[in-house]
Amino acid sequence: MAQSTHIHGQFKIKAHPIVATTFGFEMSADKGVWARNCLLIVELKQDSAFIFHVQGSSLNEHTGLYTNPAIQQVINKVLFKNKSDNAIKWGKYYNPFPCVAFTLTLTAIKCAIDEWSSGLHEMIIFKEDNYSGVFGSHLALPNEFSQAAGDLDLVKKLLKQVYSMGQ
Repeated sequence: MAQSTHIHGQFKIKAHPIVATTFGFEMSADKGVWARNCLLIVELKQDSAFIFHVQGSSLNEHTGLYTNPAIQQVINKVLFKNKSDNAIKWGKYYNPFPCVAFTLTLTAIKCAIDEWSSGLHEMIIFKEDNYSGVFGSHLALPNEFSQAAGDLDLVKKLLKQVYSMGQ
């Protein structure tokens, strides 16, 4: 259990600066900046836009499902930063990249985005009680996507690509 809690915390800790940089959140005493941060929150959370490489004004305009660079950056910082990391030592278990670990990454990114909800950064504890619903919905999406894509096996290809980009 302690190892599990530690790894969850690592995903959240690594997600915070990546989310701030990737999406352009700013720290400032200026209320105009707070308002921009709040608007950005709304845009990123609408239709889970943060999981797309390019966010459009509607779900139909988003492109690059699961290819937002923040996703791979968080995964690399937690699991691929050096030779002693689990994903490198135990590569046969991480290729293709585990869907549960991918989902944990998306959930940690969502938590890091939520930390900006007031317009200012406020630390949120990444707890199962608060984020199990988010985790469950993100876990279901790849399965739904796989079913819709049929024999193309796009999710497996994506998870293999995540692993190869992490090495």
